[in-house]
Formats: sequence, structure tokens, C-alpha cells
Amino acid sequence: MRQSGKWMVLLDDRILELFQEDESGIMSPSEIARDERILHSSGHVSRRCKKLEEYGLLKVVSKGVYTLTEQGEKYLKGEYNTQDEKEMTLQEDETAD
Repeated sequence: MRQSGKWMVLLDDRILELFQEDESGIMSPSEIARDERILHSSGHVSRRCKKLEEYGLLKVVSKGVYTLTEQGEKYLKGEYNTQDEKEMTLQEDETAD
């Protein structure tokens, strides 16, 4: 189960999932905003990408272009708690249920 931080919004999960689905794994906010599942402007997506970068889930590859980090991948697998910014062990995950 994913452990979202209080700073996160539902859009953040969708953005991270798109990076995971994309063959190249490299996207710009405008590319993300063009996806039919994203009902937000590229400006709003850009602000969320910057926030995700600030918390270590995305990283900048070049100006305005991002990729998923190892923490971002672990978050999507439910192995990284963005609230506490730490990796979750199997034991912690079992006690959360």
C-alpha cells in the first residue's frame, strides 16, 4: 500500500504512474498534461512535478523534463513512505494493515 505524504495530491500519483508507463521514462509537464487521464493544465502539472522533485520522487534531466527516481519507483511499489521520507521494511508494511 502506498504511503502518501500530507503534501501530496491525487494528481501526484497519476503523474508518477505516467512516468512508470512511459517507455522512455522521460517526460515534460506539457506531455503529461496532454494525457486524457490528466484533467489539469500544463502549468499546474509543472508545479506538481517541481514539488515531486523537491521531495525526491522525480529528478530533472534537462530544463522542464523529468524522470522517475529510485524513491519514486519505490513509492509506486508501496516501499517508500513519502510522509516520513523513508523506505518501508516488510515488517513495517505488515503492521500497517
